[in-house]
Amino acid sequence: MDHRALVAALRAVPGVSDADVTPDDEGGLGTLRLDLDPGVDEAAVASTVGRLLRERFGVGIDADRVQVVEEAVVERPAPAVPQQRLAARPAIARMHLVSSGLDVTASVTLSSGERIALGEARGAASQSGVHRAVATATLRAVEELVDGQVRFELDHLEIAPMGSERTVLVALTLLTSKGTERLTGAAGVREDVRQAVIRATLDALNRRLEMLLAVV
Repeated sequence: MDHRALVAALRAVPGVSDADVTPDDEGGLGTLRLDLDPGVDEAAVASTVGRLLRERFGVGIDADRVQVVEEAVVERPAPAVPQQRLAARPAIARMHLVSSGLDVTASVTLSSGERIALGEARGAASQSGVHRAVATATLRAVEELVDGQVRFELDHLEIAPMGSERTVLVALTLLTSKGTERLTGAAGVREDVRQAVIRATLDALNRRLEMLLAVV
């Protein structure tokens, strides 16, 4: 198999920013890695890639030998407010998604002042599974930012139509040494639903985090 021709064809698929093939011991198609543009439909890209492999190269590949990777770097300008409030509002620094077979792993990196925290979560490789994994990874990153002072549980997540727009709604449980509290947050969908999931999760938490981050 001409792996260079295969990689070139995969890189030409809409939504694929990069591709790489690791041949197996016999020189055949081993593991396939696809890097996706932010916000694309993973299922549609996977379907196009599968059809390309069958029709143009005459090969099929098991789902567990395909890694679909999406990464988004979000740069948010610092608002002109006092320094103590800059550190109190986490910002999205990076989102990383890896789909392999039936599973997806979400990694979310948050920044707060000079602090950086990474959270990870796994879920089913479905649309709702991806969204819940992203929200849960965000919660794990926030727990890291506050040095484990609290724990969070994702109770509910949905994407609701609001007129001609869509809004992500989340409901969370905050657990502290003093008890539990129910929190809700919302964020409008701009271009990428998954980034809206992160913003909605942070929206539910920000008012409580100011006090927690002030003492970290």
